[in-house]
Amino acid sequence: MGSEPGALAATEIVVFEDVQAPARFRTVRQVLKKKVAIIALAYLLLFYAGGLLAPVIAPYGLNDQQLSVEKRLQSPSTDHIFGTDRLGRDLFTRVLYSARTTIIFTVVITLSGGLFLGLGLGLLAGYRGGWIDTAIMRTGEVLSGMPTLLLMLAITAAFRARINGWSFWLEDHTFLGEDSKTLVKFLIISMATVPFAWLGSCRIVRSQVLAIREESYVQAAESMGASTGRILFKHILPGVMPLFLVGLTAGMAGIAGAEVALSYLGLGIDEPAASFGNLIGDVNGTRLFNDYPYLLIVGAGPVILFFFSWNLLGDALVDVFDRRQNQRG
Repeated sequence: MGSEPGALAATEIVVFEDVQAPARFRTVRQVLKKKVAIIALAYLLLFYAGGLLAPVIAPYGLNDQQLSVEKRLQSPSTDHIFGTDRLGRDLFTRVLYSARTTIIFTVVITLSGGLFLGLGLGLLAGYRGGWIDTAIMRTGEVLSGMPTLLLMLAITAAFRARINGWSFWLEDHTFLGEDSKTLVKFLIISMATVPFAWLGSCRIVRSQVLAIREESYVQAAESMGASTGRILFKHILPGVMPLFLVGLTAGMAGIAGAEVALSYLGLGIDEPAASFGNLIGDVNGTRLFNDYPYLLIVGAGPVILFFFSWNLLGDALVDVFDRRQNQRG
């Protein structure tokens, strides 16, 4: 009996600390309790570290060619752990640089399309309503009804004739040099992807705003004369962010897939720059695949695991937030 008060006090302290813990830390702990989420996070960290540190950890130069017969199409070995391609280039090096291309592309599209357009337009449509909401959502419906990949192909093909001219001008008048062509093509495929990258996140944010703006604390802020900006970013945005982040993680695979598809079809990142689309496209023909199956495995494997990891992480976040909402209900 004498030990019961102490045990009760310890229990109260633990419960108090858990309640007082910031919501973001509780979310991280709950996500990390899922083994699938841990595996997905581990792979994503490995993928991003490899891409960002590619110039440092790559064993060879990106376009170092070895055209001797014994060096071309070499199977994985101690010298080339992923083997070599038809030009004798180290595939492990090209996978690292392809990962960097994917990382840069997803970050640019996520910040411009998902964060800036998706979050901003979703907040505006849900809170202001009226003709603003109608205009934003009808525009989204029109874009979502179009064949996305075909429209991306049309946009990139329309600008393709001007790409060489812009590249030569940048090469002659800027410090970019030979990298100017890659930069211009990167901007073109970004312009083709951004118009479609905000649709899903905008719908998620709008639906949340419609529910949150009816809460008593939001109405109290409005009655006190708070500005629209303060209401949106101080009172509504914190409630929107959890589901917005879930939608963002779920859409990451689609964003990366757009660049891979365009590069595979020859309208994205071209040689000598590295892209997973190029690596997959190099395996053209059943004979080449039958004789050297590692070429496709090395080219497609890392980016497929990237897609799965983001989807699995998104599923884990959905489970955490759904459980919280059920507990509150």
